[in-house]
Amino acid sequence: MKIKVKAFASVREAVGFEEKELTVSEGITVKDIVHQLKKSHPPLDKFNGSLLFAINEEYCREAAELSDEDTLAIFPPVSGG
Repeated sequence: MKIKVKAFASVREAVGFEEKELTVSEGITVKDIVHQLKKSHPPLDKFNGSLLFAINEEYCREAAELSDEDTLAIFPPVSGG
């Protein structure tokens, strides 16, 4: 199945892309995708569990399962006031 990964702000800088299409196996989770990205993009490790995720514009947890044609957005931690 195919999914699209979108990286925002400092995550985009860490992985070196804004948007990428991936071919993945069925049943893959957000956590699996992040693990794969960390292998090929070590700077992503600096976020150490603080990333935020959304599938098709709805926030989700790392355990969320992706489906064919989903878009996974990955955001850095947000702060502000």
